[in-house]
Amino acid sequence: MRDRLGVRSLALGTALVLAGALPARADGDRALSAGLDYATFSAPGITNSSGQTPTASSPSWGAGVSGVYEQALSTDISLRGELAGDTFSGGRTDPKHQTARSYAALGDVGVLFRFDVLRLVPYAFGGVGGVAATGGPLSTTGLVLAVGGGVNFLVDRHRSIGAEVRLASFGTSITLVTVGLRVSTRWGQL
Repeated sequence: MRDRLGVRSLALGTALVLAGALPARADGDRALSAGLDYATFSAPGITNSSGQTPTASSPSWGAGVSGVYEQALSTDISLRGELAGDTFSGGRTDPKHQTARSYAALGDVGVLFRFDVLRLVPYAFGGVGGVAATGGPLSTTGLVLAVGGGVNFLVDRHRSIGAEVRLASFGTSITLVTVGLRVSTRWGQL
């Protein structure tokens, strides 16, 4: 019950931060991005009856989708809100009691820093949020730190395509890693 209250509080806080980031007039660059990801996780294994230290489990494969909203504070710094969902196959440490498929949902808010504004734009980001995972060896909810980076190729002033890497871990027993492609659209004062 306490974990659910924490996740609800985090969701409410995320919504308030994103709502506060929306300007009353078009006074900054804003962007929406959608991504397709290869995803993997690392979770601790189950200690067997002999008390041996378990090995970590990882899936055979994983895939996910993500959506990102950015609100520029300057040409280099933006506020960032992200929602992502991943599905995994494999990674069971106890086939009798675990399903072959597992799922994870992630939401975070944070800051993005662009290193340059040319046709290729590298960036790094960091944020805090929550994760919920279930199925297979996963059964957790909790706070998460998300860090990552990528590079966008500017098709024109309003559209870009890019690649991104994200690592999310902290207050839970799992670590999520995604590598993906994304497309973005921008509007506002460019």
